[in-house]
Amino acid sequence: MARHLRTFILLGMVLRILWVVLIPMEPVSDSAAYDIQAKNIWQHGVYGFEPEKPSAYWAVGTSAITTATYWILGDTYLGVIGLNLLASLLLMVLVWRVGQQYFGDDAAACAVLLVALWPNLIFFTSILSSELYFMTLTLGGLFFWSREAGNRWVNLLLCGVIWGLACYVRPVILLFPGAMLIAALSQGGRAAALAAVKTAVSIALILLIVSPWTARNAEVIGKGYTVSSNFGPNLWMGNNPDTTGGYMPLPAEVKGMSEMEREEYLNAEAKAYIKAEPGLFAKRVAKRLVDLHSRETIGVVWNGDAIKRMVGDGGIFVLKAVSSLYWIALVFMAIIGLLVLWKNLRFGALFHPIFGGWAYFTAVHAIIVSGDRYHMPSAPFVALLAGVTLWWVIQTFQRKQGAAA
Repeated sequence: MARHLRTFILLGMVLRILWVVLIPMEPVSDSAAYDIQAKNIWQHGVYGFEPEKPSAYWAVGTSAITTATYWILGDTYLGVIGLNLLASLLLMVLVWRVGQQYFGDDAAACAVLLVALWPNLIFFTSILSSELYFMTLTLGGLFFWSREAGNRWVNLLLCGVIWGLACYVRPVILLFPGAMLIAALSQGGRAAALAAVKTAVSIALILLIVSPWTARNAEVIGKGYTVSSNFGPNLWMGNNPDTTGGYMPLPAEVKGMSEMEREEYLNAEAKAYIKAEPGLFAKRVAKRLVDLHSRETIGVVWNGDAIKRMVGDGGIFVLKAVSSLYWIALVFMAIIGLLVLWKNLRFGALFHPIFGGWAYFTAVHAIIVSGDRYHMPSAPFVALLAGVTLWWVIQTFQRKQGAAA
């Protein structure tokens, strides 16, 4: 399979280029919010939903990246599309490199093929969003975290810097090194001690990289939020008497509160509710775990208007079905991949860094708020484990063919 790597990457890029040629970028929902905030930076020098009201509610990274394209190319989405294509290319390359480190060339190439053909990742090429950037930066940092060649401390420095940039896009990366530390616990005391040092250094580097924005937040918001001020609202959305587990409007009583007051109030309300209803909290965590993995339609939804003009409502239904079936198949393949690892590693499979990455991002959203968009940070890890399964199937078939001959 490894000998076909370039073909797989080329196929993935051709599919994405064809998609963006056919489907124009038309920001809606979160994409529109990123766009509004990017244009406020570009036109007014203020990050927020309103030019006169600086905000830290959403992480600044995606809007800042979008702003850079406006500064260079003007009011056009061509720059964003170009960066999405670049991120897609880098993502496939990094799936290959990280897969090599952990599973070998052939399983890594299988994972690249799965990413190349992944409908939702293709659909996101025409969406202004954080997902492609965040997945690429997460894997970029992990590559240097795991790299054995070169200077150990240079690798760790590059890892921390890349994850620091990822933190501007999604602050959830901040504790990701802790998941890698947990993964090292099964490797013995020396490996765990080294991972503990790496974890401390990488988290310190992340905090250092985002410290200018933290200082900005302290000055203009009134509190030094590391990057964003939406943890309390997100925690409340998933933990209140009326929650569905997904996104919901904020309650009426926070209207008129400052951004800091709203975050602190909703944070306290959510924690009090969890403490008062621990059994219900546990049930909702289980439900959110299912919701996170039950479908993958967000790429179709956010491209909905353009898709509908081209193929109508029927086409939207078909694309949602294809996208969801592909995702569910990959999840089952990833679970099988974990079982394949179990044959050699036993309980060590549960401490594997790739499974740890999937588990980390899943756990975060099982606690706060879920939905098919929120499983996307775990997509590269699912692809890598699914690649293990695909290569195992190919090897099994080849052995049977050889035995028959």
